Amino acid sequence: MHPSRITRKPQARTEATKAKILDAAQSLFAESGFENTQLDEVAARAGCSRGGIYAHYTSKEDLFLALMEHRVSATFRATCKKIAAEPDLKERRNIFKQWLVQQVCGPESGTLTLEFKLYAVRRPEKRDELLALYNALFSGTDGLSIELLFGEKLTKAARTALEQRLAVLSGALNGFILERHFRPALLAPSHLQPLAEEIFDALLHT
Repeated sequence: MHPSRITRKPQARTEATKAKILDAAQSLFAESGFENTQLDEVAARAGCSRGGIYAHYTSKEDLFLALMEHRVSATFRATCKKIAAEPDLKERRNIFKQWLVQQVCGPESGTLTLEFKLYAVRRPEKRDELLALYNALFSGTDGLSIELLFGEKLTKAARTALEQRLAVLSGALNGFILERHFRPALLAPSHLQPLAEEIFDALLHT
């Protein structure tokens, strides 16, 4: 047997195991919430031992961040490529808006991210790890830059102002996620997308 085939099989098994763990974690986080989910539950649903999880992730927090990176970042980077290929600035922002609104209005991802943010606020090291993940999304060759959305000729002051608006937008949408759970009768599912788009347009109207 060719040596490369021998090494590929363990790698394939490792990736398959990690995928099962991430799938199990995602479903349990959605059902029970991040803080209420135990790693033993994740292991049982993934069909592995608790030690099998620790072979790949150092903690439940590490598992959540990996879930964010593998699931959210994958769609985000695909969206970045689509934005980069679009010559019209207005349409670039529209593509970004549709991706962002989808994350907020989705049944799982927005709520989980909000929950982990609240958890991380009181744990500076976890806050820094989550912030580093966010910063990585908006930097690098395959990330999303302010210039890509708003043009290359930005003054330092204009760039800072746009970064501030994006940060406020994130906070506003986090509040939107919270209120949709707190007041489900007022914020029906059919209201979510148009309201989220309105918030986006109000803050990023350039």
